[in-house]
Amino acid sequence: MSKSNKIIPLVFMSVLVGIFAHAYMHDSDFDGVPNDEDEFPNNMNEWRDNDKDGIGDNEDTDDDNDGYNDTDDHFPENSNEHLDYDLDGIGNNEDTDDDNDGYNDTDDIDPLNDLALKFTFEWVELIDKQNNKGDAPFVFYLYQGEEELHRFDNGNLAWRVPWQQQFDLNAEFEINVPDNKTEHQFTVVAIYYKFRNPEEFDISDSNDSYRATINYNLSSKSWEQGNNGTLDGSLDDSNENDDARIFLEIETYSFGYLLSYNWQYNAIEYQISYNFDPARYSYYTNQDHSIKEYEDYINFVTKDEEAVIEIGKDLREIATEKEFNNLEEVNFIMSFVQALKYSEDNLTAGVGEYPRYPIETLVEQTGDCEDTSALLISILESLGYETAIILIPEAWEDYGHAAVGINVTGADGIYYILNEGKDNQIDYYYAETTAPGWKLGEVPDLDSTSAYVYEVK
Repeated sequence: MSKSNKIIPLVFMSVLVGIFAHAYMHDSDFDGVPNDEDEFPNNMNEWRDNDKDGIGDNEDTDDDNDGYNDTDDHFPENSNEHLDYDLDGIGNNEDTDDDNDGYNDTDDIDPLNDLALKFTFEWVELIDKQNNKGDAPFVFYLYQGEEELHRFDNGNLAWRVPWQQQFDLNAEFEINVPDNKTEHQFTVVAIYYKFRNPEEFDISDSNDSYRATINYNLSSKSWEQGNNGTLDGSLDDSNENDDARIFLEIETYSFGYLLSYNWQYNAIEYQISYNFDPARYSYYTNQDHSIKEYEDYINFVTKDEEAVIEIGKDLREIATEKEFNNLEEVNFIMSFVQALKYSEDNLTAGVGEYPRYPIETLVEQTGDCEDTSALLISILESLGYETAIILIPEAWEDYGHAAVGINVTGADGIYYILNEGKDNQIDYYYAETTAPGWKLGEVPDLDSTSAYVYEVK
């Protein structure tokens, strides 16, 4: 070999050594962070130490050293804050309205909770019989000042209430109240449609009015009769013969995230509401949202979460009233999930992939395919259905998709078989969650032939 041929490899090796030496001098651990910016230049797993305690942020479970674990800290890099109860981005220490109810903490009776009242009218008794008929047409109203808050009736009709015996009402009403005001006054008016002409029953213990006045104290969480009480017109000294009594409970609760959901199923409008606990929502927003393997999407199913269970019960109660069979119930619950707004993660979370836990999806009332799939699975699993998540990497060119597999009697259409030919074979019918109108077994225009199916255990 000629001398010139020997020089070329030597020159090449020199260049490589130079490049390596230069890179080493500027990034000793090759973690992508320059040495002059790397607090751990010889540790490729660490490069930052927010609280300067000698433990890198990746290993450190309390990056701001405020005594609160990063997973429980709304501000893991701010030692002056750890809570943000109203999730407005301002820590409780700095925030002057911690529950975001519009009232300054210094004036708020309960600064951490947006307070509301729940009225539960349990029963009524028409004490004085006024005719020969067996019952009386009865409705009642709740007022605050001159404002009618609610009419209580039997599906827009009057109750037929028997005379002189307790009649179950089980009527409820909830109202958000100003948290800076201690006393809240309400009026109850009971109406007897006597010969089609409305007259009031006497439910007041005062001679001044037939109407019962309630003064509720938000601080003591009590009213004249205590926490529970009876509006009783027989307690006055009048000789009228139109007395009645109504048993009523009033309780204070945190308004929290009281959200309503409206959707259609088979051209009929439905509506439910749920009051979410802000602390539970916060808990899930602080959890790990990363995905390393396809099967990790199952980790976002929370079938044992109270909110999921309660919403499932509400949906089942409607399905039972409508006498839906299992297949109809599944399609009905699918319609509830499908009504949520579809949105891409890059718009709502600022990242390309951000799987949401069901409470996040419910509170934010939006999500993409894996979010609504986890929600539908969680609800159905809480109701006893067998489900799976279906992941289709090449649903469309360059786009993947997530859907739900459901095992239910009477289904037809597209399905996936697991454990084929074995004693535990099971068919999971395709359920689309991202748009209204899709029934179980119906598949959008996508390539569904190649899919990963993971059962929920």
